[in-house]
Amino acid sequence: MTVNILMCAGFSPSARVVRQAIRRVSEKKDIRVLSPCPAGAGLAKYVDELKALDPAQTIVVEGCDGCCGTQTMMLYGVMPTRTVIIDKTSTVTEKSVAAAEEKILASLQEMGA
Repeated sequence: MTVNILMCAGFSPSARVVRQAIRRVSEKKDIRVLSPCPAGAGLAKYVDELKALDPAQTIVVEGCDGCCGTQTMMLYGVMPTRTVIIDKTSTVTEKSVAAAEEKILASLQEMGA
């Protein structure tokens, strides 16, 4: 089962942690990674792609207070099965990336992926 992951698209250190953790997760699990930015900008093709996601196979991974993934999905009436909130950090460290990776992997495991 492929799980859709809509990831934080910010530039904060926490968002960078999210991206590094998702790269690691992608080497271990069958995931499809999406960004909320194109749909959030109202680009029709990406809005349709977002609306077509199966909420039961979708996780949002948030790295900052903006919650861009969740807000974009709500904007188009899609509610994901799970939301993973990554701990805020002021620097990108191996420890913060590993912790984020574990949170994402745990959510995937809970979904049966």
